[in-house]
Amino acid sequence: MESKRKKFICSIFALILVLMIFFSVLFSLYWSSLVAAFFGIEGLWIGLVAILVRILILGVLSFVLFRKWFKQEAIYLSDAYFLFGAFFGILTCAKVYDIFYNLVIISGTFSTEFVLLLTKIRFFVIIVNLIPILYIGLEAVLVYINMNKDKEMNKKQFSKLRLRIMLGFVIVTALIIVLAPTLNFLNLVFPFITILSYIAIAFMFLFMYKNKRLTQAHGLIIGLAFICFLISNLVRTILINANLSFGIIAELIDIGVNLLIFIGFISKPKYA
Repeated sequence: MESKRKKFICSIFALILVLMIFFSVLFSLYWSSLVAAFFGIEGLWIGLVAILVRILILGVLSFVLFRKWFKQEAIYLSDAYFLFGAFFGILTCAKVYDIFYNLVIISGTFSTEFVLLLTKIRFFVIIVNLIPILYIGLEAVLVYINMNKDKEMNKKQFSKLRLRIMLGFVIVTALIIVLAPTLNFLNLVFPFITILSYIAIAFMFLFMYKNKRLTQAHGLIIGLAFICFLISNLVRTILINANLSFGIIAELIDIGVNLLIFIGFISKPKYA
């Protein structure tokens, strides 16, 4: 188990190094255009500071959860602490990418095809970010099936069912992203998918909490947090469309929601 632990640590550090190199190259390639966009709008630095603060907080939350995972006697990729840590880790990378993406949008100097490509990558990241939480949330499907069938489904059968559901979700959303012909189509269709995903995840955690089936985390807090996450995304869209400088308010709201999700991850319900 100790050698396995070391392999996981090395793999995570290697992944972090690769991502740092990737983002360094990405920003350096378009540095002049990004800097021009940044200084082209007064007060944009406030929004940048807010995003950087959120990146720092998300990074710390991910580190804390991974640390809890490594401290356990046995470590598995299906463990809740790993999946929760991965959720915040991917979200941290997503916010770094958002800095680049937002500056490209603000600059208005890049081609429509390039912006469409960046938007597709951004939505791919959103889907990847949902996978760890969806993996845990699908336990609610097992609970529901076993509550409504005479013969209970065993873990092996459920693992196959969960894999099929997740593969179906990834394939369908990936096809929508890849085949999206225009930016307007993608911006119109994809938010409905993410909204439905957030609602489904919230329902799953609330359902497991009601049936006392989730012991490693507080399903009620996580369920309510994802409802708040959905609301914060809607508020973000309204605020940014109303005034770009309101972006800092949206980031502060999201920080609060992220902390609420984290509290749900590290808390345990009374029945545990």
